[in-house]
This record gives sequence, C-alpha cells and structure tokens, in this order.
Amino acid sequence: MRLMLDKRTLAYIFVFLLGIAFSSAIWTIYQYLSYRNISKAVSYDYIIYGDSKNIIVKNGLTGVIDFIGKNLSDAIYFALEKKKENLSILIKSGQYYIPSDILLENLISLKIVGEGAELHFNGGSIILRGENYEKSMNNLIEGLTLVNGSMIVENSFMTTIKKCIFEDSDAGVILMNTNTWTECTLIEDCYFENVKKCIVFKTPILNGTESYANTEIKRCNFRLIGEGSVAIHVEAGANFNEGIIQNVRIWMGNANEANHTGILIEGSMLNTVLQNVVFESFANSPSEIYGMKIGPACEPPLLGQGVVFLGNLTKNIDNPFGKWVYGIGCSFKFENIGVPIGLNNLYGNSCEITPPKYLHFSMPTVHLKIRVEGDFSENETITVRLRLKFIDGSYSKDLAKTFNANATIWLDHDDLFSIWPTLNIISSMVLDAKTNMPSSNVRVYASIYGQYN
Repeated sequence: MRLMLDKRTLAYIFVFLLGIAFSSAIWTIYQYLSYRNISKAVSYDYIIYGDSKNIIVKNGLTGVIDFIGKNLSDAIYFALEKKKENLSILIKSGQYYIPSDILLENLISLKIVGEGAELHFNGGSIILRGENYEKSMNNLIEGLTLVNGSMIVENSFMTTIKKCIFEDSDAGVILMNTNTWTECTLIEDCYFENVKKCIVFKTPILNGTESYANTEIKRCNFRLIGEGSVAIHVEAGANFNEGIIQNVRIWMGNANEANHTGILIEGSMLNTVLQNVVFESFANSPSEIYGMKIGPACEPPLLGQGVVFLGNLTKNIDNPFGKWVYGIGCSFKFENIGVPIGLNNLYGNSCEITPPKYLHFSMPTVHLKIRVEGDFSENETITVRLRLKFIDGSYSKDLAKTFNANATIWLDHDDLFSIWPTLNIISSMVLDAKTNMPSSNVRVYASIYGQYN
C-alpha cells in the first residue's frame, strides 16, 4: 500500500512538472511572437498596438497587458500616469485615428517611437509643452506619420523630432515660446508633403522670449503643393539664431501651383548657416515662386557651401528692402570712411572696421585705399596707421604711412604681408591717424574692398 502511494505521488509530481514545462514553452513562444519585431537591443516601458476594436498597452518588462482603451490618446495618457521621467513608448504599425490633441506636458527624457504607426488627426496636434524649458527637456519623438496633424514644441529644451512624416496639414512642426524659450531643437530625417507651413518659428507671446537658438534642421525634404505654402517660416520677433539648415531639399512650383516660398524670414536668422540646401522649382511660368523671401525687419542667414537654386523661380532671393545677404566668400566694400586725426603726435580715436559677427576678413582679397586731402600747414606730417585685430583680441604690429601733401595711395601686398599674422583669424581692421601739429585742416579717408571668409 505504501509503495502504491509513493508511485501515485511520483506520478502527480511528474504531471505537475510536465505542466510547468509546457506552460513555460507556451509563454516563451507567445513572447517571441509578440516581440519578434522589436529590436533586442532596445527595450520599452510600454508597447502600444491596436486590434480590430481596441488600443492595447502592454508592459514592456512583463509582457502583461496593462490597459485596453478605445483611442491612442488614452493609451498614451495611461503610460504617462505611471512614469514622468525616462518613459519610453513603442507604437506598433497600424492606423490610429486621433479625435483630439495629445498633450505631453512637463516631461523629461520622454521617448515615443513609431514602428510604421500612422496617426490620423483632424487638424489636431501632438503638443510637447513645458511650464518652462527646465520642465520639458531631452524628449524624443521618432518614426511617426502624422496625417492632417502637427507637432507643437513649446517652452522645451533639446527636443528631437526624427524620421517623421507630415502629410496634408496646415502645419507640420510649430516651435513656440509662451514662457522662457525653446532652444537646441533637432528636426532630422523628416519629410513634409502638402503641408501649408512645414516648420514655423512663432512670434513669442505672454512670457516667452524670442529665442529658438541652436535649432538644427538636417536631412529634411519638403514638397510644397498648395498655394501659399512655405517650407520654413521665421515669424516676426522670432530668433532662429546660431542654428543650421543642412542637407535639405525643397521642391516647389508643381504644375498649376503658385505662391511658394522655401524660407520666409520675418524675424532673425543671425548666425544661422545654410549648407547644402537646394531650392528646386518645377514651374514653367513661375508666379511668386521664391527660394527665400526677406522681410523688412529681419536678419538674413549666412549662405554657406552648396546652396543651389534650380529650375524657374520668380526670384532666387526676394529682397525688396535691400537687406545685406551674407555668404561664405561674399564680397564687401566700405567706402570713404572718415578716420579721426589726433593732434600733437598722438593718435586720434581708432576707426575699427568689423564684418558681421559670423564672418571674418579674407586678407588675400583685401584692397585698401587711403586718401588724404585738405590744407597742410607748413612742415605738417600726417601719419595713418593700420593694425589687424585678431579674434582673440590681440593686434598685429603697426603699418604706418606718412603724408606731407594731398595724396591717394593703395596698399600693396608687401604692405599687408608686413603685418600678416603667423596663425590667427582676422576679426577687424583698425585705422587711426595723427598730425605733428596742434591743429589741422587735413582729412583722412579710407576705402576697403574684398571678400569675407
């Protein structure tokens, strides 16, 4: 009897262990099927996907379904309730219909990644907002397609928008300041098609500052279709300064379309560099098709290497207010600059000729003319001195020219090379003058021509 009981117990134990093994195998297969399309190198706090009826939120650590809802907004809000910092969400492929805005407020290091997810809005937005920039930092949105919707980045620092597609909407990415600023935004590898205003730097309101500094727009493509479309719009009072637009292509002027602008500047793009930017028009008879359009109270950007205008445009750059357009290798002239004359062999106030902040003189191209005129008194000598001021605040040695009568001279290469730096960047040229007399009726003028680096 005891032997029979032992055999029965052993049988129960065997069946129990077999059940555990079978359950474990089923769970492993289930996990593989559920996560087979997710990179093993990347883990997410939550995975969101849809079936025929519901939106499901699965815990990325346990694989347990934590939430079932009717729309994507509720699914994201559920995840946000669980974690305010370093939250990561994967949205699986599928079409999601969004009835209202999705508000992502006061979040640090949020990561939302789409894997073929197509979000259909009805003019709504994903709003990434900080009470101020310190409460909305280092957030990433990647791999989403927004149809008739936009992304708003407000009072946020170091936001990244990457590999996103924007289609058929009034706006794509909107940067705005209502309290503090929005800086160091990266918009990378994005595509905009049939978007009225693709990227907009808004005029600040309330307690917002002007600054959208150090924003980078890289490897983005824009296909302007609707009349009145703009790829990048810097509104009045907005400062998109010290930034870069790089490896960007803007297609404009498709058949039967008019009034397209690649970059519309009403605010400031001071120190922002355009590099390898192509403005391409397909219009046969262009009507208000502009690569860039410059407003009356703006600071244009710096045109770097690889800025190209292709096809038929009304104008490459529409500049009706005569703003100075800067570029690497661009030419300049400063004519008839009056140089004050000091008395009794003491140099007068210096006249410092300085290019715009983001440019420097290319000395091999510089041509400097000095004109001295007036009534020289007996034995009067005028000395005009030129020095180069370098980017570190130091100066070259002096180059001095003396005059005893009216004359005009051009400095030659030997003159300029005599004060040439060994290694440094020339940030300005400094001219001053003196007479050996206690008074003078002589005037000194300088004219400089050349190119910037």
